[in-house]
Amino acid sequence: MKPVVFFTFVSDDYYEPIGTPKLINSFKHFHPDIPLVIFRQADVDKIIDPTKKFMGGAVNWLNAKPMFAKLLVDKYELVINIDADSVILGRLDVSGDFDVCSVINFNDYENRAVENITEEQFIHAGFIGSRRPEFWDIWMERSLKDNWKYKCAENDTLNLVVYNQLSDWKLKLFDKDKEYWGCKSLGREPEFVIEQDKVMCRGEQVRVYHHAKGPAAMPKLVFEKMGFTKEVVEYMNRVSDYGTSVLYGEI
Repeated sequence: MKPVVFFTFVSDDYYEPIGTPKLINSFKHFHPDIPLVIFRQADVDKIIDPTKKFMGGAVNWLNAKPMFAKLLVDKYELVINIDADSVILGRLDVSGDFDVCSVINFNDYENRAVENITEEQFIHAGFIGSRRPEFWDIWMERSLKDNWKYKCAENDTLNLVVYNQLSDWKLKLFDKDKEYWGCKSLGREPEFVIEQDKVMCRGEQVRVYHHAKGPAAMPKLVFEKMGFTKEVVEYMNRVSDYGTSVLYGEI
């Protein structure tokens, strides 16, 4: 099996507005050696089909992540989902001894607690991975059963699964103690600075910025309109415009 793969899924009508090309370009800028799978409309139609039942329920946009992950678990040791409205701003080291990995949500914009999980503990489903294939089945089963009960659907059920059902599993939160790998920097955009060709905030490196903030923020990842300084905007545009030539036919 290969060591690691990242994936996201997006419909054709959201591909551009949600910022998918900027995720792709920035990811490959820092990770030319790591596979990134973008499941698009043909695969979305197969997975998110209201006429089909799985574990007794219907798969929808708020519980589909495990289903896409399951397409990759027999080929990769570590499968990581990253939301398409994310931009990569530094190399991601996802090595380590863990069963499940994710990122902290706690930020200056909006926070969430659910049942016995506090705002400070709450993790975000916009960056979630596992080395154990059964994780995706466990989360999927809980999502199909309970998503409708909770305001934040997949995020809430993810936290309940990780902290309660799988409390004996090894959990790695990449930005719990330092750095920013997702939503943790929301609300701090004006504080981003460039230091030695790195994006920094309050003395710590920003490796991933996840726009999140829901459909009201669309189109997403339009950096000029998000409160960043000109210098940071220029850096973000540079890494997210990165690409390589592809030959589709004869020159």
